[in-house]
Amino acid sequence: MFGDTVRQKQPRGADATSAVPFPVCLTIIVAFFALGAALRFYGLSARDFWFDESCTFTYVHNLFTWPANSNLLVETTNLPYYVILRGWTGWFGPSEAAYRSLSAVAATLTVPVLAIAAARIRNRLTGLVCAALAALHPLHIYYAHEARAYAVWVLLLALLLWLLIEAARSNLWRWWAAFGTALLAALLTHYFTAYFAAGSVAAVVLSRDRHATLRRWSATMAVAAIAFAPYFCFAVLPAAKGGGSVWIDPTFRPLTAIPHTLWAFMPAGSYPSHLRGLSLASPDTVIRQPTSLVVASQVVPAVLIAAVGFVVLRRRFQSPSRHAATGVGRSHLFLGALTLGPLLLAVAYSIFIRPVYLAGRYDMVAWPASIVWLSVTLADFAADQEGSPRWRRLAAVMAPLLALSLVPIHRIVSFAPPASFHRVRAERLAELAAPGDFVIALAYDRDYLGYYLNRAKFQGEIRSFPSWLEQQVGWVDTAADLRRLPEAQGDARKIASEAQRRLLAGNRVLLLADSTDPKGEGARRPIHAELLETFLERGLSVRSADASTLIHDIASARPIDPS
Repeated sequence: MFGDTVRQKQPRGADATSAVPFPVCLTIIVAFFALGAALRFYGLSARDFWFDESCTFTYVHNLFTWPANSNLLVETTNLPYYVILRGWTGWFGPSEAAYRSLSAVAATLTVPVLAIAAARIRNRLTGLVCAALAALHPLHIYYAHEARAYAVWVLLLALLLWLLIEAARSNLWRWWAAFGTALLAALLTHYFTAYFAAGSVAAVVLSRDRHATLRRWSATMAVAAIAFAPYFCFAVLPAAKGGGSVWIDPTFRPLTAIPHTLWAFMPAGSYPSHLRGLSLASPDTVIRQPTSLVVASQVVPAVLIAAVGFVVLRRRFQSPSRHAATGVGRSHLFLGALTLGPLLLAVAYSIFIRPVYLAGRYDMVAWPASIVWLSVTLADFAADQEGSPRWRRLAAVMAPLLALSLVPIHRIVSFAPPASFHRVRAERLAELAAPGDFVIALAYDRDYLGYYLNRAKFQGEIRSFPSWLEQQVGWVDTAADLRRLPEAQGDARKIASEAQRRLLAGNRVLLLADSTDPKGEGARRPIHAELLETFLERGLSVRSADASTLIHDIASARPIDPS
């Protein structure tokens, strides 16, 4: 199917594989594996959890105890990850490093899996290039440091790519069965795997026995779809209907997502602001490098890769017969389809149905194929007309690509920010609240605080306002909440009555101002005003308990009627 399928028809010296002995190839891949592991495990506990990681804790901590009316079950990056992480943290403890180490392990294993896939689609030289690019890829190192499902998902996607290559080359049922099993696991981890599944039809088009491969591919897709259908109906669809896309930036433009994604996929690219430790726009990033160096790390790789691609395309048109014989063009088409196909499908979904998070999250579905595709391109560039590698030519491109990757990597592994506001706030709450005390949290703050309240051994009870925020994790739909303002008024009366009851029992009542809108001037102001007005009507006063952490005391301005 690919270059390896016609290897026996070429002179021995015409394949770059023969120029890289297996022991040397294995040694270099192991070295990059070790380097990748060091970068992915270093500094796992250097940062406090950010919001998404706090949500991960909430899911794992409540995995078997969530309320019957909760939407916890339908978080779409997805239940198997939380189940595995629950067992993982049971073994390794509840620290930030323990929660993140599962991602670090998965990201480390991704390096050799991608190297094998690259070697199988072309040759050992391609595998070596892929191992280097994957081991030092800043975007992938970032996800290794995050307690979210993306690193595990990308490992499964890399495994899918390798198994698809083997299945399409051999057309044996055992490879298709392995591919189908991995496909189901990846779908359960993140439903965007469906876009990879659709793009995998490219392997059928490129196979030598297309009809037989089409039958096997179709049967594999059908079995995987049937097995995934119950979870899709009971978990994915409810989450999609529940408002899970409302948090996406309203300025998001789907048609610009693919260029942004491809830039971020480069060895050192331009990263979205939510990728903490990578983006200069991120609030917890300290700029330690000169601006000129940061700009160079973004622009030079793009220029180098564009130049390399131009040279490879020119050679392709200059000697089409050789490239047709070795399968060079077919492997590029295959990998291009698995890179661009899922992105185009996601963009279409964003345009015609609802926005999805591209340029930094869900578009990681295309990352493994993009890295292998880039590796194939660089290996082709380094090969002469006879197929033998030219090491100096390869080094001239690889050296600056890998060196410039160290610029964003340095921001990931060397930056140690001070304790986060939410960690300090949780620790202060734990000091202020005794058993039986009552804390009211506005907007996102319950989710922000969950992990650090647990670690600080908080003994009070915390409740969100409005009450329906108790039934969801990770997003707040302000527009929908404003439409439910009359319902929020009833919630405010219930919260005020509970506050009076706790005060009458001698307990303390605390109010957490919205940390995302400390001045109270944002879009949620009418909702929060309902609570404050109800407090005043009931004779409850609000005064600051700790101004630095936006914690307020609720007290009674007049005697409370026990009735």
